[in-house]
Formats: sequence, structure tokens, C-alpha cells
Amino acid sequence: MLVKILSYNIHKGFDWKNKNYFLKEMKEFIRTSNADIVFLQEVVGKNNKYQEEGIIDSQFEFLADQLWPHFSYGRNAVYDHGHHGNLILSKYPIESFENIDLSTNDWEKRGLLLCKVVLPSSNDKPNNYFYAACSHLNLLHSGRSLQYQKIKEHIQLHTNNSKTAIILAGDFNDWNKQSDLIFEDNLGMTEVHKAIHGNHAKTFPAVYPLFCLDRIYVKNFTIKSSIVLKPKKNKNIFTHLSDHLPLYCEVEIDGA
Repeated sequence: MLVKILSYNIHKGFDWKNKNYFLKEMKEFIRTSNADIVFLQEVVGKNNKYQEEGIIDSQFEFLADQLWPHFSYGRNAVYDHGHHGNLILSKYPIESFENIDLSTNDWEKRGLLLCKVVLPSSNDKPNNYFYAACSHLNLLHSGRSLQYQKIKEHIQLHTNNSKTAIILAGDFNDWNKQSDLIFEDNLGMTEVHKAIHGNHAKTFPAVYPLFCLDRIYVKNFTIKSSIVLKPKKNKNIFTHLSDHLPLYCEVEIDGA
């Protein structure tokens, strides 16, 4: 069974300059990917300042509306005027979810949103399922190293069966490319873009991508394709909807 995946840091709905609010355009951009499951980071759940300016602040509800019947939002950063966090949108039912605190300091509130996604059943097969985990990690390697270990522990806890399928996606801020040591070497996962192209995807900054910050790791999936999506040209100038570019892939779940 083919599963289409998109991972995207939407920068709270603003462009790379923090000037223009592109949430409606982002929703349309995400829709045109036809992804079955979408992993989003820096999604606003509530923001009183946005309300005062007359712009959409309940972003997870707006993004999910009419397109993905199932979603789960995990708030990570909470402040006086609101909160933001990670979001998973799914065309398939989410049976359960857990929002795990990955924060290692007082100024970076990070989390791992872990969902159990149930695939359509058939007459001769029971329901198949996989785990979907959305993450946004620290800027400094010392903090990320601690977060890698915590994510590893939770993945091992939920996937004690070696045949359990899992997708781990998000903004890893992994500019020094150290996450593979845990997720590939220790957990037997595969990073999709590297598997297809031989290197990690350059997704940041969106206006001129140089750094490989975003990842999609899978286990017990067969990888079919992986690309970095770019907004269409507008008057010969790229309109970048966020400071990151989204990463898209297609995989087949093994044994489904």
C-alpha cells in the first residue's frame, strides 16, 4: 500500500522574512501535494496577537478543515498570549496519540508528537497500522543529542515488534548530520532522501537552501521516491511561503 508523506516547518504561517502571512497559500500548497499524512512544525494553536491583527490563529483547525479528516496537535511552546507546536494531519484514523516533552532548556520548548495511525482493513486482513512521529529539535547539538536518545527510547517502547512500521519526520535542525548515528545505525531506520539521492535534502533557508535540517526516517517501509517541494514561480521570482522548504516522499508499507 502506497503512503504519501509530507514534512514541513510552516514558520507559524509567515514567510522567510517574517513579514507576509501565507497560511492560506500554505494550505493550498500542502493540498496540491496530495499527501496522505502530513508532519508540520511551528504550528500555532492559539495566539491572541494574531486575533488582534485579524489573522487566523487556530492554525491546526484551519489546515485540517475539509482536507484531512484526522489530526493531532501537540503544543510545545506555551506563552502568555498563546502556544504553538507540532501537527500531524492524516487521511487515515488516528487511534491514539502522545505528546512527549523533549525540552532540554528554558528557551527552546520542543516536543515529539507520536500517533498510532490505522490503515483501511480488508475482508481477509486485519487492520494494519503504523506509528507516525513528528519532531522539532534544538538548535545546538548538545541538546539534540539528548533528544535523539529520548526519541530512541520512545520508539523502542512502542515498536518492540521488529515488524512494526514507523515514520519519524520533522525539523531536526541537524546541520552537522549526526542524527543518522541514532536513527539509522541504532534503530535500523532509513532516511528517505538519502536513500534515493545519496545525501540529505537541502531545505533551509528556503530562499537559497544550503542546510539539510529536515528529515523523514522510516522503518518497515519500501521507499519509492523523495523530493524537495518548491512553490511555483511568480513573475520569475520564487515566492517562499516559509523559511523551510517541505520534504515529500512516497513509500509502501511492508506486508500491508
